[in-house]
Amino acid sequence: MNDNNSSGKGWALGFGLIAGIAVGYYLNSNEGRSMQRKARAQFDEYGNQINQYSQEVTTKANQLVEDAKVKGQEYLNQAKTKTNELTNQAKVKLDEGKEWASHQAESARSTIDKQTTKANQNAQSAVNTAESSFNRGVNKAERKMDENREKIDRTTES
Repeated sequence: MNDNNSSGKGWALGFGLIAGIAVGYYLNSNEGRSMQRKARAQFDEYGNQINQYSQEVTTKANQLVEDAKVKGQEYLNQAKTKTNELTNQAKVKLDEGKEWASHQAESARSTIDKQTTKANQNAQSAVNTAESSFNRGVNKAERKMDENREKIDRTTES
């Protein structure tokens, strides 16, 4: 009985080695490399989209801040020549511009976070699908090996 159990472990080890070689061969095949390139390209695309969106948001925020500075300076120059009432109005407008710019930056940050989360979820889904497919293949191979082992056992018992 001990020899039979050792034999089963040997088969499992052998199958594990064969499965590892098969996976390695697949990943090193043209199709496997193509799959890797596609996955890498998709990750790069998501990264590029996030970078592009970040740059657009940064440019827009800088433009808004610059516009707010220009308006603020105009209001300050007018305030030098007008009453204190106009100076207070200019400060209110400047604060509104800053609040709006802050709101826009927060909105952009939220959108980037959502897109990053979505990209991560898509990547995780792809990994889970590949893992599930691999596990199904391993289970099928184990069943086939068990069937073959039973046939061999029956043949050797006869």
